[in-house]
Amino acid sequence: MVTPVQQAAIDTINRKLDSSGWFNTVTHGEMNDVASTLKGLSATDADAVIDELARSGKLDTLAKEGVDDGWFGTGGWSKDERQALFTDLAGKLDGQSMAQLSNAFAARDQGGSDGHDYVTEIGAAVASHASASTKVDYVSALAAKTTDHPTYSDTGLGISSSHESDAEAAAIGTVIGSMRGAQAEAAFRALDPAQTRAVMRAGVDATLTSTAMGEAASNTVTWSTGGTRQVLEAAASVGDADLKARLFDAGADTLRSVRDTNSVFGGLTVMGKDKALADLTGGLTKMIDSDTTGVVRELTYNQETADGSDLAAYAKQMIETDQQDKLGEQMAKLQLGNGLNENAVARLDQSVTVPGSNGQARRENAGALGYFVGSVYSATASISKDVKQQQEEVTAVLKSVLTVVDKAKVGGPAAAAVGTTASVAKEWVQFAVRGAIQDPGSSAATQLERGALPINSATGEVGVGDNVTNAFNTSLDRVQRLAKP
Repeated sequence: MVTPVQQAAIDTINRKLDSSGWFNTVTHGEMNDVASTLKGLSATDADAVIDELARSGKLDTLAKEGVDDGWFGTGGWSKDERQALFTDLAGKLDGQSMAQLSNAFAARDQGGSDGHDYVTEIGAAVASHASASTKVDYVSALAAKTTDHPTYSDTGLGISSSHESDAEAAAIGTVIGSMRGAQAEAAFRALDPAQTRAVMRAGVDATLTSTAMGEAASNTVTWSTGGTRQVLEAAASVGDADLKARLFDAGADTLRSVRDTNSVFGGLTVMGKDKALADLTGGLTKMIDSDTTGVVRELTYNQETADGSDLAAYAKQMIETDQQDKLGEQMAKLQLGNGLNENAVARLDQSVTVPGSNGQARRENAGALGYFVGSVYSATASISKDVKQQQEEVTAVLKSVLTVVDKAKVGGPAAAAVGTTASVAKEWVQFAVRGAIQDPGSSAATQLERGALPINSATGEVGVGDNVTNAFNTSLDRVQRLAKP
């Protein structure tokens, strides 16, 4: 039930939008009166008015007239006027109403470049001016539309561009990119896996531009990765490691899509690829660094990522850009914990009960370490079949591990269950890594394996039991068999 104030605003807007009768077009001045009416309402009243306009079908009329480009005093708002209205409404409407507004403007050019602009302008306004709860509701309300128009095109004199970017997916990416922590987590949970991938892909804006001037023609692919970089930074702020791993999966898919686009002599020119890959790899690094042990653990045991392809693709890009030191730091955290202060022997032997398994246990930390080692080796093997080069790349990773472990401030009580203290366990890790580095005859895979599990410096034997070794080897073998970087 609308209030008198709300009804008065509705009546004014309907009157201004009325184009019935001979030559009764809606003028630019009338559209500015509509905007002024909406801007003059309180948040509660504006939300109710937009909802009633949507119910009656007049919101579609408002959007149609708002973007009309007629002459002689007719026509809708300029871009600046339109954006000013979106900004005002984003600070007042709830998420559902902002989504209705977006749908009304999208319908003016569904799947086209103008429609994409309208939707993303509204998304930018929500990102900058809406409350956190409104942003989450807006994402939820638009989620189903993120995959319906995955591309749009621009055309001009002698030039055309095709963009891999759904409008709603791009708008949602802008909104999520403005969020952090629990609010970002809530927004991500409103998306299913296909929708999450659409948001990631839209944020890189892969653009194929074709030009034809006379007999000359060219085709160029470019990217603008700022949107996805912000989404990945939002993902890094999420607390839930399982969700973060699933978001890493979507981000790695986007990384592959850029990486696997190459120039073709006489047909396609790729520009800005290194910058795009650097942006995406940097975002994925922030995700892993935010909770290395948690993210890698979930990647190890989630069915869709258990083959190691995602982490191997990431590691491959890191190695190809000489970032082996970061991989070494991550491996050290898998050995000593995120704080680099745990008893490595005890940590790898920690057993957890598998949910819903009737009490069955697994050693997740050992499994995650094997998964990481397998992924890094798969990455090196995909870069080069040259044994010497593989050894050099792996040695660079292990040297970084050793540097990090040497500086680690390991402490804590004695681990009675395995009969060794944290400081001794640290020495065993150091011994293992040094031995792996100093064995030039070993293959890269063997070097990584030898440097992963602690070695008793007195006996030269592996310093963990069969349960740890089995968990490590199970993940290692699976990834080495199945990973496709």
